[in-house]
Amino acid sequence: MLYTAHMRLRIASWNIRGMPHPTDQLRLLDDQHADIVLLQDVGPSAVRAVADSRLWNHVMDTWLLPRPPGAIIRRGGCLIAATDDWVLLPVLPVQHVLLSSRSLAVTATHREAALTLLSCYAPTNAGPGRKERSGYFSALAAWLSTVSTPIVLGMDANGPRVDHPDIEQSRWWTEEEALVLGSGAQTEDVLRLWYANHPTELKRRVRYYPNGPLADSYHRGRKGKCLRCRYDSIRVSPGISVTDVRYLYEEAVRAGSDHALVMAELELA
Repeated sequence: MLYTAHMRLRIASWNIRGMPHPTDQLRLLDDQHADIVLLQDVGPSAVRAVADSRLWNHVMDTWLLPRPPGAIIRRGGCLIAATDDWVLLPVLPVQHVLLSSRSLAVTATHREAALTLLSCYAPTNAGPGRKERSGYFSALAAWLSTVSTPIVLGMDANGPRVDHPDIEQSRWWTEEEALVLGSGAQTEDVLRLWYANHPTELKRRVRYYPNGPLADSYHRGRKGKCLRCRYDSIRVSPGISVTDVRYLYEEAVRAGSDHALVMAELELA
């Protein structure tokens, strides 16, 4: 079933860093009036805080789903929440250990509308994640190619290394990242879609950041030296329109995360 009715949808995607300050972080989320929330770096305490807040009627998380034998339990799970208008059903099975521990996929239905929602937390390019990263993106790209319903994906990709205004000049930590984040991928970056329809805003951004990033979502570096990065994004299937995108970096950091809260307003038609 594909969406067949016109609908406007507000999506939030956020790496909540384990939610160390649940009151402040949930207040910031509540202020955005999101219909669907896609969270990353979620642990059991964050799941309880979201459920206890009763801000969303339906909550699913990676901690509740069956895990393949040998799967490693990490704090960095994912959570998807939705208002009462939506019904969430898990998409099972996800046939890959990395996907099952770092990604959560659900089918969301609302009257005639059906979407596949995906929240993803990619391995980093340092430490143990370095060995997992290539396989994670390869597996994710392969899985996305099998999905028949329209996709809305919220992701902390821990990349790209360089988010260049010209996507062909973006640089990756591993070449497999481009299968999910590069040109020709199964989903499209809502910020790039928005900039395509707002060339004046893109020109203004490029004037100050000619080599990117297109927005601030994470600052990497140490000892007072930091590099602005855009590791976080919302991505959608072709045909879904984007009417607004916001990266709330400073607000998110004040609330207790080190990643921007990404908001997008979408139109399904």
